[in-house]
Amino acid sequence: MSERTRLPDADTRALLQQIAARLTAERPQHPMRESIRTALALTFAARRHGYGTSRAEHAEELLLTFAPAVETGMTRSRYAAELRLAAGGDQ
Repeated sequence: MSERTRLPDADTRALLQQIAARLTAERPQHPMRESIRTALALTFAARRHGYGTSRAEHAEELLLTFAPAVETGMTRSRYAAELRLAAGGDQ
């Protein structure tokens, strides 16, 4: 089973949902960028597990595995919906 066809673990699901909430709450109609995706993965993983820890690095890797790539023209709110789907929830 590939990474994309299975659900993430509970920690990763929670982090994906938290990132989605942030994107929805802050400038939802602004464009989403790949650099924002990677920055948020690092930020949320470090906040949860401590900056520079092996747990944070692993959480960041899982976030980047399960968070879909950013498509051209996608807004932050649309990407938030994609993150909620990746977490196993509804849009």
